[in-house]
Amino acid sequence: MEGSKIVFVGRFAEDTGLVEFLKWLEIENKRADFVGDGVLRKECEKYGVVHGFTDPTPFYKKAKYCVPGGYLAALEALNAGCELKLFWNNKVKEDYWKMSPFYKLKGKKLREWARSQTWDKVANEYLDLYNSAK
Repeated sequence: MEGSKIVFVGRFAEDTGLVEFLKWLEIENKRADFVGDGVLRKECEKYGVVHGFTDPTPFYKKAKYCVPGGYLAALEALNAGCELKLFWNNKVKEDYWKMSPFYKLKGKKLREWARSQTWDKVANEYLDLYNSAK
């Protein structure tokens, strides 16, 4: 798999599951494009090309797979036609992904759900969550 076939989008930090993704790249002997930046930049440079904080859209269009650092990158990647690969390094991040539609839904149903997400809908869900904690 060439570097342009898989892209990581997000902060280069341990809590994004990035270290686990880098281990997977090593085991699979693969390279990736990295869109983002952070403390693990030097590690990412060992496994592909780091593009910094830039518009990820062209990378989604070239990639078959996206490793999202978070929820919004996952939505963008799905809407661009990428398949997701999810990584985590702790129970909170594992629950974050496993309790989400990104993990529960597959194929066409996941893409339909992703297309139904609007900025207003996502913002309202965050507001509902925030207000329920009060």
